[in-house]
Amino acid sequence: MGIFSLIKPLKKYEDYVYRANTFENWFLKKKAIKVMNLANQQNFSKEETSSGLIYLGLLYSSTKEYHKASDCFNKALELMKNENFKYSGNFKKIIQTFIKNGEQHKAQYWLENLLQRQSYDKNFKKLAALQKMSNQ
Repeated sequence: MGIFSLIKPLKKYEDYVYRANTFENWFLKKKAIKVMNLANQQNFSKEETSSGLIYLGLLYSSTKEYHKASDCFNKALELMKNENFKYSGNFKKIIQTFIKNGEQHKAQYWLENLLQRQSYDKNFKKLAALQKMSNQ
C-alpha cells in the first residue's frame, strides 16, 4: 500500500484502519483518533463498526482518556451483544479500562457476558482471572 494509501480517498473500513494504524505507528495518535472517528461515522457493517469502536477505544486508552475509551468500548460491545465473535486479547484491556475508569459495574457486566461466550470459544476463559479485579 505504501505512502499512496495516505492520500487516496478513504472508502472501505480497511482503508480507515490502515491509515489510522500508520498514524499510530508514527506516534501521531491524535490523527489516528480523527481517522477512526471518521470511520465510525460511515455506514459500515455492525462488525466493522464495533471493531472500529474498539480500536478507537484502544487509542483513547493509550492517551489516558479513559472515559472516552470506556464509552467506545461500551458501544462496541453493545452493538455485538447478541452476536457470536472471536476472542481477542483486547477484551482484557477493555475490562481493565472500565476498572481504571471506576466503572466496576460495567466491568462486571461485560466480563460476565464475555465469559459466557466460552460455550463457542474456549479462549474467553482467559478472562476469568479478571473476576477478582472487577469485584473490588
